[in-house]
Amino acid sequence: MTGRSSAAAADFLRRSLAGGALSVSELEGKARAAGLLGQDQRLQHAKRFKAAKKLLDVRSVRRGFGNAGTWTWHLPPQPPSPSANPPPPSHAVVHLEGAPSPTVNTAGGLALHLGGRSVPPEWVHGIRSLDHHRAPKDVPPHRWRVFVDDCQRFLVAKENWAERAAKLDWDAHALFGCRTVRPLDHLASAGLLWAINGGKLIELHRDWAVVERAADRSNQTHHRRCRAPANVTLPWMAKGSHPL
Repeated sequence: MTGRSSAAAADFLRRSLAGGALSVSELEGKARAAGLLGQDQRLQHAKRFKAAKKLLDVRSVRRGFGNAGTWTWHLPPQPPSPSANPPPPSHAVVHLEGAPSPTVNTAGGLALHLGGRSVPPEWVHGIRSLDHHRAPKDVPPHRWRVFVDDCQRFLVAKENWAERAAKLDWDAHALFGCRTVRPLDHLASAGLLWAINGGKLIELHRDWAVVERAADRSNQTHHRRCRAPANVTLPWMAKGSHPL
């Protein structure tokens, strides 16, 4: 799956750049040796490495000029440790490229900065792993693309829907969950993002939301499911996805 390949690429970059910046050509050689990059692929064009680069906030720096110049990648500087043996952190924080500081944490102890907003990393990483061109089994290609677009808009909306949902204790299943088999036949047990279907989220409350339908702009109320049935999964965990 795309999410797993991106995670492998992120782990590779984290380990390779731990000792300092490396040239793109050197990284490409290491990635090919690790089986993460095709012989004719370029690092900056490979989807898994583009996603991993953004996830880790890897920086690109040009060194030198003209034909003698090279591009290098390096991890962002880490803050100095307050002691030689600092205690383990009580929470995990992921920083996106351009994210401001200081860090703000959600009630669950996990946070991610997205344009100054705090969003659970699972949502961000999960949505980023969704591929427009790889729909889960039983989901038509056009419906899948609409769902992925709705998820991405939810994440970056100027109304801060994702942050608001986190504060109101909506979990990933209540937002994105779907049946493992024939999900479109069981939308009553699906998450809020499946109900949007190309429309517009206009209200979000602790136990319910209002969606403006795309077809006729009428309003539809979606009630939050507090518990996910055993046969409901998350779209980035779904099995049987196939290329479109």
